[in-house]
Amino acid sequence: MGTTNHSTNPFAVVTGASRGIGAAYARALAARGWNLLLVSRDGARLEQLASELTGRYGVQADIEIQDLGIEEAAQRLYAAARARRPVVDLLVNNAGFGMYGDFAGMPMPRIQEMLRLHVNTVVEAMRLFLPVMIERRGGAIINVASVAGFFAVPYLAEYAATKAFMVTFSEAVAEEVRPFGIRIQACCPGRTETDFHATAGYRTTNVLGTQRPEEVVRRSLRALERGRVVVTIGWRERAVTRLTRLVPRTVLARAGARWMKASR
Repeated sequence: MGTTNHSTNPFAVVTGASRGIGAAYARALAARGWNLLLVSRDGARLEQLASELTGRYGVQADIEIQDLGIEEAAQRLYAAARARRPVVDLLVNNAGFGMYGDFAGMPMPRIQEMLRLHVNTVVEAMRLFLPVMIERRGGAIINVASVAGFFAVPYLAEYAATKAFMVTFSEAVAEEVRPFGIRIQACCPGRTETDFHATAGYRTTNVLGTQRPEEVVRRSLRALERGRVVVTIGWRERAVTRLTRLVPRTVLARAGARWMKASR
């Protein structure tokens, strides 16, 4: 959907853009004059958001209805972006979901979908988008990870592990492309006011409090301008990550298991 984008405005691709943190990235970038390709499975929400951004900010906001948790999703995403404009200035890999429960009882199709979405699609998309950025010596990628990526989280085991991969992968590739003027960020929010927990199938009262998606995005974009690679959003979340360096991992895992069981 949409037309070829010849505007001189900077151009960003945002996945998981129909709600939550993804929609907040879209609004923040549009407010700064960015043209956008909004990607999600929810076409109705994408159309509503695109209309809002075009009417309010006068930017071009195209939509692409895609399921990024299937094979070859990254190739389709790349083709959709290049069909709008040959140069992508910013890729925001935000699409993702949680899955609460005993790993041994998880449906295999959902396990495979999460691996494809959080790992395969992110890695493949970066591999596709980076060469042009390297050639033009500019561009940026934000991978929306999680504070859960800093330690084991029983009953969210696969989710936390995929986010840990996202953090370390972002760090490594960021150093590889730094000489070319490309910025890569792993954005690591804590509990945020989205429908993530309802989708994951659990609820919890977080003693650390919650964050608004707009605050997560504001801090993320500010950190991107400063070239920070791993960005933990919120002082409470930074305190928790520091705790992981002091407390044995087995102790943290057992404490996490008790806390997560209470969230059923």
